[in-house]
Amino acid sequence: MRPLRRIQVTGLRKVTKMQLCQARERYIRWLLATRDLSPHTIRAYDSDIAAFEKYLGERACVERIDGGNLLAFVEELRASGLASRSIRRRTSGLRGFCIWLQSRQLLEVDPWAGMTLSLGRSRQLPRLVPNHDLDQLLRSLREAAAVSRDHIPEAVLLRPDAATTLLAVALMVATGLRVGEVVNLRERDADLRGRNLRVVGKGHRERQVYLTNDWISSLATAYVTTRSTLQVQHDRLLFNCHGAPLTAPAMRSRLLKAGSEAGLGHRVTPHMLRHTAATQLIEAGVDIRYVQRLLGHASLSTTELYTHVSDHALKRVVSDADVLGRSFGRDN
Repeated sequence: MRPLRRIQVTGLRKVTKMQLCQARERYIRWLLATRDLSPHTIRAYDSDIAAFEKYLGERACVERIDGGNLLAFVEELRASGLASRSIRRRTSGLRGFCIWLQSRQLLEVDPWAGMTLSLGRSRQLPRLVPNHDLDQLLRSLREAAAVSRDHIPEAVLLRPDAATTLLAVALMVATGLRVGEVVNLRERDADLRGRNLRVVGKGHRERQVYLTNDWISSLATAYVTTRSTLQVQHDRLLFNCHGAPLTAPAMRSRLLKAGSEAGLGHRVTPHMLRHTAATQLIEAGVDIRYVQRLLGHASLSTTELYTHVSDHALKRVVSDADVLGRSFGRDN
């Protein structure tokens, strides 16, 4: 027989005592059932709360969550050298957890009330794939898929599994799609005649991206033909060697392997390809509002980060102009 939980009576309100690990498990189940969050976000929240749970010690009760312990936890995170951005994310995850605890009468008061944390707002510039490395990566992927730079067969692709990796990378470079958006594309989302893709991004926000390049349009068309010939049964556009839907973790692994096989001296991630696409659009003079819409950013301030990345392009243009040097030349 399970022991009864103790109930602490405070005024007219009852606060149920529970171990933190149990509360965390219930909270994660609640998020999965009621919130439309990505698996990555759910794992991040679980990790944030688990870190605080570890700090308080095993078998700690929810009632130990108070302002003092939260502040001490943040100070320990700072002392460990954790970046301000990561600390902000952890505190955000804990704030949401505390709100849920209050709603379930597992906490009497909000432990964050009256607490102000100054964590800075510094943001790391996105890492890009240098043009030379990007060319080398695409060249290696084309060779692996037996796809020419100048000609793509209209019939069945010879190496469909390698073609899957090539198409996914090409889509991220050409359109700035997130890896989750790429693997979640459905075959019916691709209007190859109109050369556009319907994308469902964060928060179920829909947008259109465009296949303006002839090569990637031909590759996508040949891939769909191959998909039909192989009688792939599911509705996802991209498939793996077993004919099952390609997943985001699998795509990340494929990209790491592709970078190694291409002889690159650094790892390449899907988000680096997205950053590269955005930065090159900015450097090409595309209005930042269009880039925001293409990338699916809810806020323009997120897109503005790429204007800082393109500072080296500004330096190159100013150097080529060499206003002072031209003045000296006219002085002779």
